[in-house]
Order: sequence, then structure tokens, then C-alpha cells
Amino acid sequence: MNRQIEHKQTGATLIVGLIMVLVITILGLSAIRGSGLQEQMAGNMRDRQLAFQASEAALREAEFQLEVPEPPIGTAVGFEESLDQSSTVFWQDFDNNWSALAASYSEDIDHVRERPAYLVEEVKFYSSGVDGNPVDLASMLNRGMEVRYRVTSRSTGGSTDANVILQSTYRN
Repeated sequence: MNRQIEHKQTGATLIVGLIMVLVITILGLSAIRGSGLQEQMAGNMRDRQLAFQASEAALREAEFQLEVPEPPIGTAVGFEESLDQSSTVFWQDFDNNWSALAASYSEDIDHVRERPAYLVEEVKFYSSGVDGNPVDLASMLNRGMEVRYRVTSRSTGGSTDANVILQSTYRN
């Protein structure tokens, strides 16, 4: 009687189990890969934020030095007459273009690869009319030249890949 109850086993459970283990392994590997990528993105964002904050500090230091009656244009490192450079390439090429002209930030900043630098330019221009007054050559000449300062700062984050350049216009 026992012989009639015996069933032939085909191994379907083993195959289904192996497929499930394979699916779970693939899901685990993709989760590990995704978390590694997220960790890299978080590190890059941290480097960029470090560079941004350091560049912002240098920008504010330069603007603070402009709050005197006679800014040191042309007499101090980092303070130049107008360079007439509006090209993005000029400002991005720090090493070859404006590093010799720039001043370094006065304090050390933790976790930043190199000290931030800044450059202040004096920009003179003829002002247009205000308060609804018409703009014509005579009124512009009567008003004379106005002076603004273009402040540019650059910083590197924790790695040399994270560079931030900030620029502001300052008026006394």
C-alpha cells in the first residue's frame, strides 16, 4: 500500500527557490549600488556647499573693505581699476587670468582645499536718468561718471573638482 502513495518529485520547488534567491540577490545588489551613488552625490554636494560658503565669505570680506570713504583701488592686492572683462572664460580660468591680481581671504577655513580669493574692480559708467527724467546725452554728461565695484570671489571645496565663482556689484 505504501507504494501506491509515492509521488514522483520533479524538483519544481528547487527551481522556484533558486529563482527567488536570484531575484533577491539582484535587488540587494541594486540597492547597494544605489546607496553608493547617493553617498557620492552627498559628498559632491558637501564639497560644493563648502566652496560656496568659502567664496561667499571672501565676497563679504571684499565688500566690507569697500565701506571706507576711499577704497584702496589700484593700491592694494585684489583691488584693480576696471579690467573690462565680461567674458566668462576670463573668470573661469583662475590660474592663468586673474590669480596674480586676486587677494586671498584673511582667515583659514576648515575642510577647504585652498584659501578663497577675491578681486575688486572699479567700474565707471555714465548713469541714465532717474525719477522718470528723460535720458539724453546732456543729462548724462551733467550727472558725470558713477562708480560701482564688481567683486568676484572664487573658492575650492574639499576637492579640486568643486569650484565656485561668485560675483556681486557694490555701490558705496
